[in-house]
Amino acid sequence: MNKLTQTIRNKVNHLAIRAHMALSNQRGDFYISDAVKIIIAVVLGALLLAALTLIFNDTVIPRITKEIEGLFG
Repeated sequence: MNKLTQTIRNKVNHLAIRAHMALSNQRGDFYISDAVKIIIAVVLGALLLAALTLIFNDTVIPRITKEIEGLFG
């Protein structure tokens, strides 16, 4: 009977250790945080590119064209 109790106790302890290790596993956290950082960088880059394109197309390029035409026209 003592051997059966010891075997059950060992199996329960082994299961508890495996459950604890599975719950405390943090190996996947780096992949998720890196993916979020990449997505944020892409979105911010796209917004910055759109803003610069809008500024150049609406103000800078027409002004340069007007100045060049004023010099040579």
